Amino acid sequence: MKLKYTCLSMAVAGALSAQAAEFNGKIVNHTKQPIVNAIIEVEGSEVTAKTDADGQFSLDLPKGSYKLDIKGGKEGHFHQSIEITDSTELQVLHLDENHEAKLVILANPLEHTKLDMAAPAIVLSGDELVLRRSNNLGEMLELEPGMSMSSFGPSVARPVIRGLSGGRVLITSNQMTVQDASTTSADHDVSIEPLLANQVEVIKGPATLLYGSGAIGGVVNVVDSKINPNGSAGMNGGVEARLGDSATGERSIVGSLTGGDESFAWHVDFFDNQFDDLEIPGMAESEYLHEAEGHEEEEGEEEGGTLENSSSDAQGASLGLTWNGDWGYFGFAINQTESFYGVPGHAHHEEEPVVGEPVEEDEEGVFIDLEQTRYNMQASINRPFNGIKEWFIGTTFTDYEHVELEGEETGTLFSNEARELRTYMQHDQSGGWDGIFGLQYTDRDFSAIGDEAFVPPSQTESSALFIVEEKRFNGLKLELGARIEQQTIRVNGFDTKDESMFSFSSGIVYDLSGNNKIAINFAHAERAPNVEELFSFGEHAATQTFEMGTPSLDTEISNNFDISYRFEANGISGEINGYWNQFDGFIYGANEFNNGSVVDFDGNVILIEEDLPIIRYLQNDAKISGVEVDLNVPLVSDAAYGLNLGLMADFIEAELDSGPYLPRIPALKYGFNLQFDRDAFLADLSVIKYDDQKKIDVNELPTDGFTMVNLELAYRVTNSESDTLLFLRGKNLLDEEARDHTSFIKDLAPRAGRNFVAGIRYQF
Repeated sequence: MKLKYTCLSMAVAGALSAQAAEFNGKIVNHTKQPIVNAIIEVEGSEVTAKTDADGQFSLDLPKGSYKLDIKGGKEGHFHQSIEITDSTELQVLHLDENHEAKLVILANPLEHTKLDMAAPAIVLSGDELVLRRSNNLGEMLELEPGMSMSSFGPSVARPVIRGLSGGRVLITSNQMTVQDASTTSADHDVSIEPLLANQVEVIKGPATLLYGSGAIGGVVNVVDSKINPNGSAGMNGGVEARLGDSATGERSIVGSLTGGDESFAWHVDFFDNQFDDLEIPGMAESEYLHEAEGHEEEEGEEEGGTLENSSSDAQGASLGLTWNGDWGYFGFAINQTESFYGVPGHAHHEEEPVVGEPVEEDEEGVFIDLEQTRYNMQASINRPFNGIKEWFIGTTFTDYEHVELEGEETGTLFSNEARELRTYMQHDQSGGWDGIFGLQYTDRDFSAIGDEAFVPPSQTESSALFIVEEKRFNGLKLELGARIEQQTIRVNGFDTKDESMFSFSSGIVYDLSGNNKIAINFAHAERAPNVEELFSFGEHAATQTFEMGTPSLDTEISNNFDISYRFEANGISGEINGYWNQFDGFIYGANEFNNGSVVDFDGNVILIEEDLPIIRYLQNDAKISGVEVDLNVPLVSDAAYGLNLGLMADFIEAELDSGPYLPRIPALKYGFNLQFDRDAFLADLSVIKYDDQKKIDVNELPTDGFTMVNLELAYRVTNSESDTLLFLRGKNLLDEEARDHTSFIKDLAPRAGRNFVAGIRYQF
């Protein structure tokens, strides 16, 4: 019997050996330069390889189809499908060919591309990211389907995902939460520098399982090189400089330098951004607000001018150290950011004085002086225990502070000290299931001190357990996950608020053929109200509103359904998403009529200025639904040049079950872009139409639509040692008066008029 099994084993081994073939590959970047020391893993096997000095590698595997997981250091982390045959011809794997379908979204620890995720996603990298880069995340992403921005002048524009913003959209840096005060108010900047990003990712829809109840709208993850798990192949770095015309007065420079070897890497970077007051094509105050205030049309109001108090000045620097080995990696990074920017919308119109009446002085501008220091430690241990592939441990401490200055006087001091621990383990495949399980803990001490402090000091503590699992059944992948979370808010003078949340999701991704897939996802998400929604009370000088919380708010519950069709056929590729979200107890800032007084939490009547809009946080059932379309059609593709047409559309409907529309919901937008490339030259023309928004909340003003025309030109100079990109970007070429309906100050602060920025990026 033993001899029989021995002979059978030898026969099987011989058959596999006969089917084996050698795959010879070479990995190159967007400049067709070899990617050195890239780590290649064959999914579903223990086979690995590493590229040599020429970017080449070889694999010995049975003939068939495989997916490679390639970690290319600063060039990115991506997937590549290959076919192993009897051919020994060298195969060149090019990252930029259909790169969006190849890049791994690092916000998901299970490492999927956007094609393989049940939830819709966006990923920006490479030249596309360089040309889109801005001094704020909202502007970088607002042309994507499902994305818009809550602008507050040129310095502040937080991303809005499918009409949801503020605390419902979580901003992370390398998976760790950015703990600033941007969720407290729309005028507070996101304290992260987009110009230093290597990759920007968006997960649309509830990402509450991995990131917490605050991510009920989605996650924006910014990837940089401060901590470098892949080590460094010698010295590399780069510098980028931008110079804008008089419309923005932009003067920006960023730089980074990385060195070391496979076992130790260090990283330093810096940035300095300056903007003047924006030039705008019309008046700062909208026609709707002008009419609502009862002003008559004044001669010369149609002429353009300057958006007062919109200048900014920001600097920052980082240091990162990473130790790498077969055991995993350990990294530490420290980042220091300082920013000083104006909050538009506080200057009065210049009017002729009336004889016999005193001349009113203009209101002094409000400025924000921001400082943040962020400490980040991350480690990943390979094979720490039997059955565990990887153990990730991440912790951050953020010391954040900003002062609202009214003229030379200090109005309010905001302080935020936050700690986060996030850890998870990825287990070996068991019964066909792959997955992770972990825990997250956050602790936030927040205070606002001053005569106009509208939020009381508070401590918010949350802890959670989560699990995400997936399994493949031939051409179908099933995803399941759950999260249990506990949140406690302590505020002096109020009862402690304890909330328990349970969220879960289930999704499938079905492979029709190749890159043609259908993804369906259902998520039940629960979000506890934050301290601003519960206990705000007072005038907020920066937003020029009187904000009122509601301490009796309950947990917000949403049931969310997504369906996506992702396809590629005959060169045409794209994605069509449809979604429907039903909220029980949706929390929103309602616009209330101001009769000159409000009632505080103790029942006392408080007199307030009658020209201040009142924002009261209320809770009602609501539904949000929409459709997103993103298509790419190659018109010409040959060895000489290429011409591609991109088409997009984004429609959102959001209303309370009782009838009224939700406030600050973006309007329909649709448009196209034409991208031309020839050798080292690239041109990209985009035309996006934003419709009027007249589906508005009670006491909310409508917003006129506009057409945004942008043009980007780039020219690349490369050699074996360096890569230089020269670029010119023109925005709002039609000089349209453009106002973002999602902005609290849309009727006081439009976007910049026609503007241009020229830049150069040098990498070595």
